[in-house]
Amino acid sequence: MKHILGHKNPDTDTVCSAIGYHEFLKLKNVESKAFTLGELNNETKFVLDYFGISAPDQVQELPQNSEIILVDHNEDSQSIDNLDDLEIVEIIDHHKVKIQTDKPIKIHVEPLGSSCSIVAKKYFAKGFHISREIAGLMLAGIISDTLYFRSPTTTEKDKELAMELNKIVGIEDLEEFSIQMFDAKSNVSELTTEELVKLDYKVFDFGGEGYGIGVMETTNKEFGLERKAEILKVLAKIKKTDKLKGVFFSVIDIFKKESYTICSSEEEEKLFIKMFDAENRDQILFVDNIVSRKKEIIPVFEKTLNK
Repeated sequence: MKHILGHKNPDTDTVCSAIGYHEFLKLKNVESKAFTLGELNNETKFVLDYFGISAPDQVQELPQNSEIILVDHNEDSQSIDNLDDLEIVEIIDHHKVKIQTDKPIKIHVEPLGSSCSIVAKKYFAKGFHISREIAGLMLAGIISDTLYFRSPTTTEKDKELAMELNKIVGIEDLEEFSIQMFDAKSNVSELTTEELVKLDYKVFDFGGEGYGIGVMETTNKEFGLERKAEILKVLAKIKKTDKLKGVFFSVIDIFKKESYTICSSEEEEKLFIKMFDAENRDQILFVDNIVSRKKEIIPVFEKTLNK
């Protein structure tokens, strides 16, 4: 059986692409099962509930030599804990490729706005029937990762696929649906501050050093920024515990396209201000017109720190 895994700290795209690909493989008579590597965020819970789909089982490890398919990621640090004990047979992703395998495998990587876009393309290319529920999940994954086409990662193909999927789903007002999704994501009242920071958090290697970068995409930035004092303590703790060079947490205002970043120490503040010409507003670093970690934040870190 193929085990389909999204990344740790799962978001809507990683969960929906895993479920969507499981259903795709079922149509090809390939036995598979989708899993998550962490708790779901409120946006993903809203989407699954909206379309009446159960959440995948959550795992931290799988039995040795299990065959796995990675969706929406391909970096060791973002994947299952015992990745080295498993056999990667396929990767479906829309990020840069970093992972190494010991033999040739199937890899489908495209510079699209979401992994759900890639999975949807596979359905349409094969002419496979897509149920309303699965079409809805893939549509939601595209909306989520492209911030309803506001993100610079968005392509015309993403928009085209979303419209084709919605012919099956039949949502009359997609913008209103996207607002409902983003409002659900913005509801973080039940989360601890560490859970909030780790909600959409990844560790990256820049210049041989580890850097943690978390983002909170929200319709109300104050839900995150009002916890500034607690966030500062959590970032410092994560930096020390995980032995990282630096940790950053950016609150992204989806509609205003603004970012507000909090750093793990004064050293990281200086680095971030230098890289992004950020305005320091009492330990909150403001940058206008930045919404994408993948397209707008990570490349600057790479250019600066990988020299």
